[in-house]
Amino acid sequence: MNFQAKLFSWQDQGNHLIILARGAIDWPAFRRLFGEIETATQHLSECKVLVDLSDSTCRVEAPEIDVFVSGLPLDRWPRGNKVAFVSGLDLSDFHRLCFLRIALVGRGLTMEVFRDFKVAIDWLAGPV
Repeated sequence: MNFQAKLFSWQDQGNHLIILARGAIDWPAFRRLFGEIETATQHLSECKVLVDLSDSTCRVEAPEIDVFVSGLPLDRWPRGNKVAFVSGLDLSDFHRLCFLRIALVGRGLTMEVFRDFKVAIDWLAGPV
């Protein structure tokens, strides 16, 4: 997986991180992605993060999700972050991301999974 990240900070609209990911996403790639989000936002308050996975393919299996999430070091993760994943066209990728979201919300993160950019942006624009 390759990804690009861009952080925007506006005084009146808050902090926004946009990540564009391409290629196959496996567990090591997800670990890198979460590390990038943590590093980029750890000193920011209430950062809104949009992760575009529309040109990616999830190479993860649902039974492995709980093991992966329990092993993530989220102790430095900013609790005010709000993360929206936009999945690819494959419905199975969307479902895998939904299972991942459930496990991450269980660890205290605020996230959602979408298939439509506009809906994801509208959700991010709402209150944290």
